[in-house]
Amino acid sequence: MKKLDKKIDYLIVGQGLSGTCFAWRSYFGNKTFKIIDKENSFSASKASVGIYNPITGRKYNVTWNVDKLFYELKCFYKKVEKKLNQKLLYEKNIFRPFKGNNEVNDWNIRLASKKYLKFCEKINDDGVLTNTSGYLDVNKFLLSSKKYFDNLRRYKSENFDKTKLKIKKNYFSYKNEEFKYVIMCTGISEKKINLFKDIKLNGVSGNSIIVKSKIGNDSIINKGINILPIKKNVYHIGSTYYHNMKDEGPDELVSKTKNLIKEDISLIDSKFGIRSTSKDRRPIIGEHNKIKKLFIMNAMGSKGVSQAPYCSKKLFNYINEDKNIDKEINIDRYRS
Repeated sequence: MKKLDKKIDYLIVGQGLSGTCFAWRSYFGNKTFKIIDKENSFSASKASVGIYNPITGRKYNVTWNVDKLFYELKCFYKKVEKKLNQKLLYEKNIFRPFKGNNEVNDWNIRLASKKYLKFCEKINDDGVLTNTSGYLDVNKFLLSSKKYFDNLRRYKSENFDKTKLKIKKNYFSYKNEEFKYVIMCTGISEKKINLFKDIKLNGVSGNSIIVKSKIGNDSIINKGINILPIKKNVYHIGSTYYHNMKDEGPDELVSKTKNLIKEDISLIDSKFGIRSTSKDRRPIIGEHNKIKKLFIMNAMGSKGVSQAPYCSKKLFNYINEDKNIDKEINIDRYRS
């Protein structure tokens, strides 16, 4: 009689945006999995404002692979919403106030290009209103997913202990369980865990704040910072960007907000997180160079909301259907 294989398909280490998205991919793909995660005080996902935006950066570049990323994020989060019976994803326009006449001219030049024009709602002397944008309630997404998977006994709150991960022939054992694959979704903590020695991750810290104010604006305001209305007279504002791993506090954001709006603000909360980024600012997805079936999904940077659904799909399909991972996000780009 053939012995039943009781191995769990995936050990998912980390329950930020990357780990949670891959867990949902596994769930919808009828695969078994176990998530292990211990909340830390510097999680980038938990400090995220959660905005997805087709035009980003100081130079207002169109996001890489924007059409595929944004199609996937909407399909993915809507599917999770339906399963959890909760609203998670909100569509909102982004208003970018102009700093001067030069910026008006620059935008008029950009909008002569189709790749910009399709994201523009309207433009006037005050600024430009862009569409195909919005935000994910990241904390609600993470907490609701955690609760759902915990009820299925697929989540365990504990620190990952690298010494307990044993490499067997064609599988892994971790403590008292056996797994076919291990998916490392640990963000900046990978620097300490150090299973993937051939990649370099950079830590970029940032703060966001929640304030009370009578700004009276329904769109996201973007001018150096993002001012996101989350409910009546309450706004989530972020984020700062420091090339270190220190909590610099809310002062810079409070100051920038006061310079941008006329209304008084009252600080409700301050959040801190450390983003994990790569040298080329693209995600890192793929298999360990020596340990087969050990994978990484990391370096989402400040675009985790839009990149994690797409990257989790690419990784899941690579493992299960042998489909290629885009060269721009494939870990192999560091090995050539």
